[in-house]
Amino acid sequence: METEEKINSNVHHGHNIRRTRIEKNMNQDILSEKVSMSQPTVSRYESMRIIEDDILERFAKALNVPKDYLKTLEEDAPSIVFENNSITNNGGNNTQAGLNDEISNDNRITNNPIDKITELYERLLKDKDDMIAELQQHIDFLEGKNNKQ
Repeated sequence: METEEKINSNVHHGHNIRRTRIEKNMNQDILSEKVSMSQPTVSRYESMRIIEDDILERFAKALNVPKDYLKTLEEDAPSIVFENNSITNNGGNNTQAGLNDEISNDNRITNNPIDKITELYERLLKDKDDMIAELQQHIDFLEGKNNKQ
C-alpha cells in the first residue's frame, strides 16, 4: 500500500486534465460541453488531486486520451499528444497511422515530432559551432594585433 501511495504522490489528476486540455488547444467551456458539466465544475475538477475513475473516463473520452494517461501521468513527466489517427483514405478503407507519422484530417502526413526536435537540435549545434568559429576569429585578430605592437 505504501508503495502505491509513493508512486502516485506526484500524480495530480486535475493538472493532467488541464495540461491535456491546453495541449489540445481547448478551453474549459468547450471541455465542459463535451463532458456535460458546467465550466465552474470543470475548473473545480482541474484543481483536484484525485478524481474518481468514472469522472476521469468522461474527461478521457472528451480529450481523446486513455483514462490511464490522466490517472498516472506524473506532474513533471514529458507531454504526449494523442491524436485520433483513424482516417478514411481515397479507397474508402480505414487505416491507422504509424507511430512515426501523424495523419491529419485532410489525409496529409505531417512530420514526426522527433524529426522536428532533431532538426532544431542540429540547428542549435550549428549555431554553437558558428559562434565558436567567430570567437576564434576575434581571438586570432587580437593576438595578431598584440604581436604587431
